[in-house]
Amino acid sequence: MKQRLHTIAQGVLLAMAGVLAGTVHADTAITQMANQVLPAQEKPRVFVLTDIGNEPDDQMSLTRFLLYANEMNVEGLVATTSTWQREKVHTDMIALVLGHYGDVQPNLLKHAAGFPTLAALNAVVAPGLASYGMAATGDGKNTAGSDLLVKAIEKSTDAAHPLFINLWGGANTLAQALQDLSKKHPADAVQALTKNLVVYAISDQDDAGFWVREHYPHITYIVDPSSQNGEDYARATWTGISGDKYYRNAPGADFTTVSQLWLDENIRGLGPMGKGYLQYLFIMEGDTPAFLGLIRNGLNSERNPGWGGWGGRYIVRQPQHETRPIWSSGGDFYPGNPNAADTVTGVDGKQYTSNQASIWRWREAFQHDFAARMQWSIKPYAEANHNPQVVVNGQAGQGVIYLDANVGEALSLSAAGSKDPDGNTLSYNWFLYPEAGAASSSAVEVKDVQGRRGEDNLTAPAVLAMGENGKQTADVKALRTGTEHVILAVTDNGKPALTSYRRVIVTVK
Repeated sequence: MKQRLHTIAQGVLLAMAGVLAGTVHADTAITQMANQVLPAQEKPRVFVLTDIGNEPDDQMSLTRFLLYANEMNVEGLVATTSTWQREKVHTDMIALVLGHYGDVQPNLLKHAAGFPTLAALNAVVAPGLASYGMAATGDGKNTAGSDLLVKAIEKSTDAAHPLFINLWGGANTLAQALQDLSKKHPADAVQALTKNLVVYAISDQDDAGFWVREHYPHITYIVDPSSQNGEDYARATWTGISGDKYYRNAPGADFTTVSQLWLDENIRGLGPMGKGYLQYLFIMEGDTPAFLGLIRNGLNSERNPGWGGWGGRYIVRQPQHETRPIWSSGGDFYPGNPNAADTVTGVDGKQYTSNQASIWRWREAFQHDFAARMQWSIKPYAEANHNPQVVVNGQAGQGVIYLDANVGEALSLSAAGSKDPDGNTLSYNWFLYPEAGAASSSAVEVKDVQGRRGEDNLTAPAVLAMGENGKQTADVKALRTGTEHVILAVTDNGKPALTSYRRVIVTVK
């Protein structure tokens, strides 16, 4: 009997060891994913899959997207289906918005170089599958859109130039492209190519997204997994762009710049592009967060979704029913454990913590930026506003600045040399972004935490302390080991006021 009990005990211990080993392996994989940083790119490669035509928001998002086309290499604009539009695709509506862009492209070039010609963009417009979900995929069901996506994926051989795939609707055209890719190339080649794909999905708008995540685990996938009927949208990070009133999930957010009135005055009334910017039915531009992080504003958040930026902040975790870790929202609020919520000060002066806050905290800045781009489409250079050019510690440009420090060491940061191309007066705001460094910070020991679980003051000790800001300078002191992100926001006093950023990442040893 004793021998039998001993054998059972050994089996239990071995099983526990296996579980623990699996947990350690999973934790290691999550840590590796969370710490992966993509190379800096001047113009990221972008491929858009859109269910344009199901409601106005895709057409609105495409209008904004094209006003930033000089900052991206656009490799595809493919019309797709979704749960809201199951049996048709609308390349005609893409063509409509492109026509508006063609009318203003010459004027946009007066403000910045690199805006592609209308012909170049028309060349990458194609239809995707005109049926719903995975049932529409398979042998011989490829389309011009899925073929175009295969070609874009096949060019993704260089880890320094990943392909950013925006899913504004369903994912079945992506699924078809991956099936066709796997038939053309051996498994190791497919793995090498899909490692260089970054998918940002606006929830799951058909059943293909889950299939892609399950069968192509090397894709960097950013999504709040959801049912296909929209019931889960209210908890999704992307709703932070403007979902305050419809989803009732953003207390503290200022609705002013996403209201119909503001859009009428600052967007819809400005030239050909404004004519195509429709009145929204539910919320403004629900798909736009998929590319907001690709805009060259100095935040560089596309390099790591955990850094946070205009498109929100995410963490690596394995949501229920998922077969592997992905970039998603959620997480645990216990100190030392990452979560995808930001704590920010609302318009009423109170603090709010939510996933949506990781987008609406930047709302005034990205809406003003959009309004300025609309002015670029119709006004001469001298009559429009342009973004400040930021310098930090003598380094110009938009790249991340990396600094090392030892515990107890003080650092000085300076924005001297920053300037405004229009001669406007600049203001400077330095702030810590502790959530951005949480995934890569040193683990927090419970004994170091003030407070107890469930209390409001249960917070991890800070990595840095920031002193009083000068007009162009800030002083920080390293308090403990870990990683901290310092953000400099430089804003001009033009109309609309425009903000540019620099991210400083401090590693304390």
